[in-house]
Amino acid sequence: MFDLVVSGVTVLSMDPVIGDIENGWIAVTGARICAVGSGKPGPAKQEIRLPGGIALPGFVNTHMHETLTRGLCEDLPLDRWLSEVCFPLDAVYLPEHMRAASLMNQLEMIRGGITTFLDIYRYPGEAAEVALRSGLRAVFAPQVIDSSPKSGETLENTLELFDAYHGASGGRISVWFGVHAPYSCEPGTYQRARALANERGTGLHTHVAETRWEVEYAMSRWGRTPVAALLELGAADGLTLFAHCVHVDQADIRLLAERGVHVSYNPTSNMKLASGTAPVPAMLDSGVNVGLGTDSNLSNNNLDFFEEMRTGACLQKLMTGDASCLPVRKMLEMATVDGAACLGLSGKIGSITPGKRADIILVRTDAPHMLPRIRGKRSNRLESLVYSASSSDVDTTIVDGRVLMLHGRPMTLDPAEVAEEADRAAKDLCARAGLG
Repeated sequence: MFDLVVSGVTVLSMDPVIGDIENGWIAVTGARICAVGSGKPGPAKQEIRLPGGIALPGFVNTHMHETLTRGLCEDLPLDRWLSEVCFPLDAVYLPEHMRAASLMNQLEMIRGGITTFLDIYRYPGEAAEVALRSGLRAVFAPQVIDSSPKSGETLENTLELFDAYHGASGGRISVWFGVHAPYSCEPGTYQRARALANERGTGLHTHVAETRWEVEYAMSRWGRTPVAALLELGAADGLTLFAHCVHVDQADIRLLAERGVHVSYNPTSNMKLASGTAPVPAMLDSGVNVGLGTDSNLSNNNLDFFEEMRTGACLQKLMTGDASCLPVRKMLEMATVDGAACLGLSGKIGSITPGKRADIILVRTDAPHMLPRIRGKRSNRLESLVYSASSSDVDTTIVDGRVLMLHGRPMTLDPAEVAEEADRAAKDLCARAGLG
């Protein structure tokens, strides 16, 4: 008797041995996948059927900020956007604002099939408490900022967060060390964060080479690129995830590959802020592991991973002039198994494999924009997921075998409560920041 069986679906396992299974089922006992097959499954305490639907691993959002105020002060480049909007808002955040922001962001992720996320932002204790309630798998990397200390966290409160939450809820919550960027943090901060992360067996996350002016700053200060400067400091001597890496040259890419640094690709945010386009095909060709991220709802402005896959693929085709680069299977890998590797979670999540955690999403395929459903040798199933689907097509979201959304109905967070808290908190935050 299984605890849960998902049946009547096509299983896209993202496991190279298991492959894709027509008329498939997934059996779950406790928090783990215990069997995958086709045909008729064994008995279960709960069965979720979605005939014609697709089951795949939950999406892994490798870089985001659980911000509250999307849609404010748009159409600015990153330097002005940070100084005129983000840092003034960040400086007046209170814990209650972060709670409302976390409720809003985590509900959106549940509805869109993101089951794991890395959040580099403020008041992570509040966000962690919401994650305990929401049921999502979370990595918190409190954002340390030296140049504007009131806008960020500290290494000291990161240590407090680590002691309080790392490994909580059966390992569903993790704590990393988050350093904002080479232009806003001192070399010593990176070195201390790296040492603390290694002592505790956890990771380090930072923004790197997001804009041309960041590269110019690094060259004028250190005589080398941001990537080269951070690697020389030893910042990547351990599990490391760099966000963006838009302005990297081949020498940088070679260093990233040699040091095993993972990269989070955030195409929509980089487009909106006119930061540029990360050379993802070149990174992949050199052996760099690349996952997908949404960045914040300030710079995206949503957390729709289907949109991120579609935009990420199309942007690279445009920039390279090669319509064959970043094919649909690779985009799905970046959204799942490659993202899991970015967070050091390859052995736990990222594929529908017996023994791994039961982080599973079900996607409907009966909406007009998902038709026609062509099967057989010329199946368009993967193409429809990457180029046609949206977050609204997610039917069911499961993490650690717990159903967080069932047939479109959130089970752990109340949408009415979330909307009320988000509206009230955003109004107060904007007033405090002088943006009301």
